[in-house]
Order: sequence, then structure tokens, then C-alpha cells
Amino acid sequence: MENTLFPKDIILVNKLKYGPRLPRSPFDILFINIAYYYNENARKRFKEYWWPYKRFSGIDTIKKGDVIVFNSLFRKDFILVKRCVAVAGDTLQIKNGIVYNNSKVFKVEAAKYRYKFKVKHKTVFDNAIDSLNLGHIKFSVIRHNNYLKAILSQDEVEKIKNLESIENFQISLDPYRPKRKFLAKLPNKNWTFDTMGPFVIPKKGLQINLNYENYLLYEKTINKFEKVNIKHDEGKFYVNGEITTTYTFKKNYYFMMGDNRKASSDSRVWGFLPEENIIGKVQCVLFSNYKNKFQWNRLLKSID
Repeated sequence: MENTLFPKDIILVNKLKYGPRLPRSPFDILFINIAYYYNENARKRFKEYWWPYKRFSGIDTIKKGDVIVFNSLFRKDFILVKRCVAVAGDTLQIKNGIVYNNSKVFKVEAAKYRYKFKVKHKTVFDNAIDSLNLGHIKFSVIRHNNYLKAILSQDEVEKIKNLESIENFQISLDPYRPKRKFLAKLPNKNWTFDTMGPFVIPKKGLQINLNYENYLLYEKTINKFEKVNIKHDEGKFYVNGEITTTYTFKKNYYFMMGDNRKASSDSRVWGFLPEENIIGKVQCVLFSNYKNKFQWNRLLKSID
């Protein structure tokens, strides 16, 4: 979430926005959890959920663009912060690094991408960067003939792309890497961080046809969070041991991405986020000691 949130930011999380969750184990209950920490048998179940998920009604619903705090999919006590780029029922696609939600471009001003360009006059370029107060940006050499790369926000792009000292300014797209982990690997689809989809975000009540692609795309989600055993064998699909051709989702899910698109482990990697994992919305930065210095410009800074 670099450029939106920084290390040593202290954030305020609104747990009432989407409705507070009821405790799912004694370890979630303040003061009562102390006794359970001293019980050896209870400690063995620390990572488990003891009770089913329930949430009170909130004052608002989860919306595209919200910056959200949630329990990770791989460890319940590991908390992450990402931006919601698609809600349950949306159709998501990423083309050439651009996110499309229901066929419309989903723009986030704080999102950062990697760009590359050729420097014609190095000294002129360095002076221009200093004059624009962009000395914090790390530029790396990618070729011997004066090509540089950098991870830039949209605001930084607008300041740099038209400098007379550079040419061939373009976004640097993620190459296809067969061994890279993704939410799913579909046959004949060479997905990358910058090119994937389209696919539908699972929604409660949504019925899908069980073909091989849908099976690969949703199998992990269904098995882990829907508490259903789904299998594929010799061209047939089995749900809890019975042959079927469709599946209807029981829960709502969301697609999360970091604003630093090139350096984020998010839904592109670990998949769809179930609603039950969501803790709340980031309301603002209370204060920040970023770079070991109190940042007055981040005091009570709202998060868009």
C-alpha cells in the first residue's frame, strides 16, 4: 500500500462501518482470553475458529475503492491492509496493467506502477528531477544505453513523462512466469500480474456452470471457505461425492489489491477474500513516525 500507507503509520480502523463481527473464539474476547492463554489445551486451538461467523448490520456496505483491514487467508492472526478493487458479483479484468471492473476502468490515484524510459541527457534529467522535488524516487538502470526504470504514482508520471530529457516513456508490463503463484492457473491462459481475467467475483446465490476453467478458478475457494468438497475426475464434477454440473455460492467474496501494484502479494496471488475475514475500513492515519520522524502532513490524514 506504499504511497497510501507507510511504515510506522498509526491508523484508525472503523469496525462499525460494515458491522462488527461477533467473537469466533474465546481468544477474541478481551480479558476472558487471558485465562485461555494459560490453558495448554486451549492454546493448541489458538489458530482455530470455535464458533460460526456472525456480523451485526453496519452503517454501510463494502465498496470498490475502500481501503480495508482483514485477516489473511493463510493465518488468521496475520492482519493485512489492501484496497478493494471488486466486490461480490463484479466482473474483473486486468489488461496491460489497467484494472477493469464491469468493463469500466477502475482508477486509483495512489496506485503505483513500474515505468521505463530512455534518458537522452542524464545531467539535464537529474536537474529536472531535483527541481520537481522527486529526489525520493529510486531510478534503476535496466540497459546500458541509458534506459531507466522506476515505480511511480500517477502524479509522478504526469510530472516526468513529458520532460525533454527523456523519450520512449512507457509502462513496464510483468512478463509471463510459469512458476509464479496465482489464484489459479488456467490452460492456455498465460496470466501475469498485469494481465488476467475476466472472471466473476463469487457472490452469495451466484450459480456457476462447472466446466474445467471454472473448477480451476474457484476450487480452492469452494473447498476452503464454502466447507464443500469439490472434485474433478474424468471430465465429471463432484460436490460432496455427488455428480453435478453447477455450483451455487454460499458467501460473498472480494478482490483485494495493493496500491503498489508491482510489489504486492494480494488477491492476484492468494485468491478471493471471504466477507468473514474483513475487520473494518481504514478511516484515517492518526499520526506517523515514518522515517523515524513525526510527519505533520500525515496527522489525521484521511485515506481515499
